[in-house]
Amino acid sequence: MNNRKVMMKNITIRELVFADKEEFLKNMLSSQSLHHPWVEPPTTSQVFDEYWQRFQQPNQKSYLVCGELENIVGVFNVSEIVRGAFQNAFLGFYGISDYTSKGYMSAGLKLVQKKVFEELGLHRLEANIQPENTRSIQLVKNNGFRYEGFSPRYLKINGEWRGHEHWATTVEDYIAESAAFF
Repeated sequence: MNNRKVMMKNITIRELVFADKEEFLKNMLSSQSLHHPWVEPPTTSQVFDEYWQRFQQPNQKSYLVCGELENIVGVFNVSEIVRGAFQNAFLGFYGISDYTSKGYMSAGLKLVQKKVFEELGLHRLEANIQPENTRSIQLVKNNGFRYEGFSPRYLKINGEWRGHEHWATTVEDYIAESAAFF
């Protein structure tokens, strides 16, 4: 596993390790009101263990956004990595309540894009977001993702099938914008 850190403006990203379990769960529990009804991150030991196992697969990556003190300030999951002609992955993410509106997730997303396009060698990264989740839409929009459409009843979240907007970016988009950031 390549757990090399990437840094930007006192923000780093690194892959999740099992030793992060206690801090991760504490943050997810304290941020439930921020996450609901958009995502269901692990909030119990058993669900974290399952989550951990999932992200040990070669086609799954979980990156922690860490602040100046190495504390977890956000999470980005790059999942269902497909190779071959597609070279694509899906992006999911959760912020931490104590660190919202401070630019950490935006800086973290730029670093995740750097990992995805430069290190993993992918061509495309997609984020599927419920239309009412305006903060998440603004995050991806501000980081070079473009709107590609809508699918009704796309993902089952909190027991309900919910429609999602499709947002995506490509390595070409990243190259065009990266000079301003790195």
